[in-house]
Amino acid sequence: MVRKEGFTPPKRVDEMHQIDYVGPRHIKGYGPINSLHLKDVVGRRVAGNQYDEKSMDNVISFLLDYWKKNPIPKYLQVDNGMCFQGDYKHPKSFSRFVKLALYVGIEVVFIAPSKPWMNGTIEEFNKQFERLFWSKEQFLNLDDIRQKSQGLYQKQNEFNQWKLKDKDFKAINQRRTLRKDFKIDVNDLPLVTGKVHFIRHVDSKGRIGVLNEYFTVGGEYIGEYVWATINTRKNRLTVDYKDRDLNVREIRIFPYKIPVKVLYRKHSIFESG
Repeated sequence: MVRKEGFTPPKRVDEMHQIDYVGPRHIKGYGPINSLHLKDVVGRRVAGNQYDEKSMDNVISFLLDYWKKNPIPKYLQVDNGMCFQGDYKHPKSFSRFVKLALYVGIEVVFIAPSKPWMNGTIEEFNKQFERLFWSKEQFLNLDDIRQKSQGLYQKQNEFNQWKLKDKDFKAINQRRTLRKDFKIDVNDLPLVTGKVHFIRHVDSKGRIGVLNEYFTVGGEYIGEYVWATINTRKNRLTVDYKDRDLNVREIRIFPYKIPVKVLYRKHSIFESG
């Protein structure tokens, strides 16, 4: 078998994180709240916070704070919601969320649309949030649920640490966190070199949709899932397929001319050591 990252489950702590919103849920006398959750697929560490709305600004704010205290993963897997993908209309439109992830060295993975089971790790925690926390507690307002939810995350992390105590999981080779003084204009983010991945289901015309464009991969793949990767440095999109014998092969390469300048990040943004 040809080993292809993305077609094999992550094996290391902080190799892949999944992130997702739950909500809206309504606090009586206050209004709607949305809970943003992040979980490490291998290490099982969870984190989160609550917000009045599902917005990309809240995702970005949460992640910048998280990355200054915790390791940055190699992959960050998400669904195709507006707060992650952004523009649903213009081709080759990279959201601020994607640009920020690329800027800190992350490869974003978008699961297939309407397939939440592909984000099984975070979906599992979302159910625990409902069962162990939301359905059992009473909340006054946003500040109240934020304070109480931190206890849930702590308990879950302590439990998962105990549960995995006999597992000899290795961490990714380069554990990086952002410098504490790191700042960036999140409304004017550059597009830098990197990779963005899309798990896609081939439609009845043999096509896949990536950032508001269709690409024909062939009728022989109708009904199958493929792994598409945009390489912003090489200006190309590659499509890989894993057959029933678990052999992974590259089946298509498309030119992917990006209409904005792609930069190299030349300065260090990470804590030393």
